[in-house]
Amino acid sequence: MILNADHITIAVADAGPAIEFFALLGFKKDHVATIDGGHPARYMGMPGMKAQHITLALEGANPPFEIQLLEFDPAAGTDPGAHPTNLRKRGFNHLAFRVDDIETATARLVANGVTVLSDEMDYISRKLRLFEGPEGITIELVQRDG
Repeated sequence: MILNADHITIAVADAGPAIEFFALLGFKKDHVATIDGGHPARYMGMPGMKAQHITLALEGANPPFEIQLLEFDPAAGTDPGAHPTNLRKRGFNHLAFRVDDIETATARLVANGVTVLSDEMDYISRKLRLFEGPEGITIELVQRDG
């Protein structure tokens, strides 16, 4: 049986802005490893892979939750397809984080230049709002009632 989410991995062109973005949400750099072929690269199905693997841990999360960034060397090419915030495309849709106070969290993100993608919405006893995260991925904040 599944117990809980453990981590999500995001491929990034430049880890710096992603680390700064996720720090706004309470993630701290926990571990950095260089993948240069070897077992991790074979496990991921890319035996010649070279990348920085940066683990960001959510402070105080119980159970633990991580965002793992992969910064490939050389950087992967850009995909000419739909922009990542196009939520109609197939595959990854968005990453949602639960917050205690969506207005305060929104103000913090906006003050740090994060792009808001939606108005706040009340839906199924929760407040929701979408933002553009690193590499254009969509991030959602969720404040549940009660």
